[in-house]
Amino acid sequence: MIEARPEDTVLDCLLTIKRTVDPTLAFRYSCGHGMCGSDAVAINGTPTLLCTATVKDWAKPAGTAIQTDDEGFRRTDGVDTTADAADAGEPQSASTASDAASLGVIELAALPGFPVQRDLIADIDPMLDQLKKLKPALEADGVLATTKDGKIDVFEYLQNPEQLAQYERLTNCIACGVCEGACPVFAGGDAFIGPAALIWSSRFINDSRDVKAAERMDAIDTADGVAACQSVRACSRQCPRGIDVGEEMWQIVAKVRER
Repeated sequence: MIEARPEDTVLDCLLTIKRTVDPTLAFRYSCGHGMCGSDAVAINGTPTLLCTATVKDWAKPAGTAIQTDDEGFRRTDGVDTTADAADAGEPQSASTASDAASLGVIELAALPGFPVQRDLIADIDPMLDQLKKLKPALEADGVLATTKDGKIDVFEYLQNPEQLAQYERLTNCIACGVCEGACPVFAGGDAFIGPAALIWSSRFINDSRDVKAAERMDAIDTADGVAACQSVRACSRQCPRGIDVGEEMWQIVAKVRER
């Protein structure tokens, strides 16, 4: 058992465990500030980042574990048998007594939807491969603009605020995989290219400087692309960068279908 404060992050706790309890524990992290997205896991079954999840926000009281009756069946009456035992003056078990003084329990698992490499490390290569297939890089016309005196115009790709607003929010995506781990359709393979790939594709489709919008929409207008999205919008719930992934998905699906 380790000591933790409510304001500690789950990553802080794992680092303490690795340094003092189990040096073989495997998990991935880098910046530790929610910017790189490398430490995405499932906390209490919800995909999120270790470095932004605090103990006070995610710890569950030990008494909230599934209650069972004398025959081992799950209770459905909402009665907390631990509380009943305490009220009746019955002795509590050692684990119950220690749990009462703890901050609670946090359940951890590797990011859902991806193959597990070891402990909390998921293989996100399937997602990165999908991103690469869609060529996530600006493709401009390559024509160098010039000024009246024949010099290269440094404001060649100057955009107005409205044009920038079309895609700027999508540049916040850090490809952490949280949206894909939350998506019930994405399975970590080729069955669905996934919300992250569609977000990255949408970022360039909505960029006024890009000249490959039609080709990009052709690439995602497939059975495994926009057609596979079921608009569940689970992808929006825990985006660490605040992107409304579900709304953006709806927008790009609508744009592709309206061509």
